[in-house]
Amino acid sequence: MDPLKKVAIVANLTKSGTQDVAQLLVKICLDYHVEVNLTEQFPCPPDFLRGMDVCLSVGGDGTLLNLLDEAIAHEVPVAGVGLGKLGFLATLSPNDLENELPPLLKGDFLIRRRSLIGFRDRTGKEKIALNDLVVKSGLTGRLGHFSVFCGKERVADYSSDGIVFSTPTGSTAYNLAAGGPIVHPEAEVMLMTPISAHSLTSRPLVFPSGIGLRIEKEENSANPHVSADGRDAFAECPEFPLEIFVSEKTFPLIETIGHSHFRVLRNKLKWG
Repeated sequence: MDPLKKVAIVANLTKSGTQDVAQLLVKICLDYHVEVNLTEQFPCPPDFLRGMDVCLSVGGDGTLLNLLDEAIAHEVPVAGVGLGKLGFLATLSPNDLENELPPLLKGDFLIRRRSLIGFRDRTGKEKIALNDLVVKSGLTGRLGHFSVFCGKERVADYSSDGIVFSTPTGSTAYNLAAGGPIVHPEAEVMLMTPISAHSLTSRPLVFPSGIGLRIEKEENSANPHVSADGRDAFAECPEFPLEIFVSEKTFPLIETIGHSHFRVLRNKLKWG
């Protein structure tokens, strides 16, 4: 990659230590004669990434996920500086920026295109998620009743607290907590994992890209709550059924040279 000329920094001040880390990033960039555009407004202002070479996201994985639409719209790759608890999406460590950031500024990095889940309700246009789409039984605390179809074929009926539809990137998020498998981020698949299913035979499923799923709710049941990457997926109650698929769009995530997915798993999950 060519050396960087313009770097955007998005600092989420709700995370402890963010301001100090952001100022250190600015200092290192200026030392290497790289133009810096810093915002402490979160979510970042519209079009903040326009014309930038890369974006440095300072916070947890949630901070990076909030940059999804902006990064895709302006084709700006993102590197996370992880201040969260797990930080599977983090590229840089806040404790070693003076060693890790200069190679990145010189262009020594890779851009990995992470797959996205696309989804829409009966009336809406496509929306996207990097980690997952979660359909839960609503705010009543009652068991939800859902049917899932692959094309015209019924997959299964579920009585559960909900269902997680996940990308490989999101396989280490809610999917993992719900008992789903960990999937390599380069796999072109979509995962479906029931949440606390009322059946011992309900198990996670893995679907190839190129197919579409449809989820329907039981007629006359309460409106489910639908979230994408931890945020409300719709401004109003969606009109079921929902269509769910692997999007043609992808998310540009920066990886350092020598990055190891399995080393990250060993460190984060304490595999030894």
